[in-house]
Amino acid sequence: MRSTVQCLTNEAGERTAGVVAYAEWEKLQRQQRQLKQKLETIQGFRGVQEARRTGRALPSLREFLSDAG
Repeated sequence: MRSTVQCLTNEAGERTAGVVAYAEWEKLQRQQRQLKQKLETIQGFRGVQEARRTGRALPSLREFLSDAG
């Protein structure tokens, strides 16, 4: 699918908004959710690495899952 964005402009010709097809919007939303999940996973791994490096205790799996709930 080719991405088509229509720009709305004000009287001065400055772009003020953009319009995308709904299917394209859903695709962008899905990609954003995937990137957010990837970032959270990477941050989690870094947190574990930091805890191991500093000797900080990590929560149990049960504690982790109840906090994530």
